[in-house]
Amino acid sequence: MPITEMKSRIALLGGTFNPVHMGHVHLFHEAYEKGGIGHLIVIPAFISNFKRGTHPVSFEERVRMLGLAVEDYRALYPDDAMEISVSLFEGEKGGISYTSDTIRAFYDSAADNGKVNFIIGDDIIPTLGHWHDFDYLRTHVRFLCFTRLGRIENTSGAEVVFIESSIYHASSSEVRAGDTSMLSPRVRKYVYENKLYGIGE
Repeated sequence: MPITEMKSRIALLGGTFNPVHMGHVHLFHEAYEKGGIGHLIVIPAFISNFKRGTHPVSFEERVRMLGLAVEDYRALYPDDAMEISVSLFEGEKGGISYTSDTIRAFYDSAADNGKVNFIIGDDIIPTLGHWHDFDYLRTHVRFLCFTRLGRIENTSGAEVVFIESSIYHASSSEVRAGDTSMLSPRVRKYVYENKLYGIGE
């Protein structure tokens, strides 16, 4: 489906956001500018199925940082007219966060021509077919893949729309290791004030 036909549609963006960084803020902008998304629903995982062995800061603190990142996004991209909401669904559900459960919960309100738009990065494509309950995802999700590598072979059988994205280097693991330059201003201030990840101690 051409991106021009997707103008102002709803898309979901999931992740651990441990912490949210400038790469995510840049992706918000790309979703609006290149993906034609009018309402972005950001859904932090309670316990990511792919990162069960990690120990993120609390769900509540990650939600607070996402709220601050959205404020920074508004300041950095004042001309963007996209609505952004941070969903507490996976935190309120508790347990391991499976994308299929989240899609089921949002399907009636977010489905677009029979499928929910779900944003992923190009690093996901090789393992996409191994996601939990993938048969359901394949028939109910349109994956919007923001790629820095160009079109990647998609053998999953799912609908994948490739959207060329500009490179913005930022990494949550590098932030946790002490590089706060990758954080937006309000998030950086919050991390220091609350001594998250041992930063500011």
